Amino acid sequence: MTDRDTLLALAERVEGLSNPDRRTDLEIMCQLDLRPHWLRKSEGHMWVDDSGHHSIIRWADERIGETPGNPGVDDGPKFTGSIDAAKTLVPKGWHVGMLTECDEDDSPSCCLTQNEDPCRDAVGRGADMALSLVAAALRARAGGL
Repeated sequence: MTDRDTLLALAERVEGLSNPDRRTDLEIMCQLDLRPHWLRKSEGHMWVDDSGHHSIIRWADERIGETPGNPGVDDGPKFTGSIDAAKTLVPKGWHVGMLTECDEDDSPSCCLTQNEDPCRDAVGRGADMALSLVAAALRARAGGL
């Protein structure tokens, strides 16, 4: 699966959520490589560890691989539960053209528009406005639809 395909699949999954989902928030952090400042220059990658009571993000050094002994990474934003956190996912060069609680289908939706090409947009729907904004932002990062 390409990065674009992964982002589109993640957007579809977000649209299927009925409530905020921490596991999805963590997957978004990993997929977009939103590592904390103290890890920016490190070799390796973030991964979601589901071995404990709660899912957490761990840092995997390429030499060791993914193990529950890897160091934990700072708790990230709750994208699926907060419009403010979801707005941080909107890529540069895009803006929120519309974010509504009730569209023509009586459901929350969001339309992001590319600044330099107003005909290019990314649409997201969800159970609430934060979820629809997250889905649209993931689609915009995938190149828009």
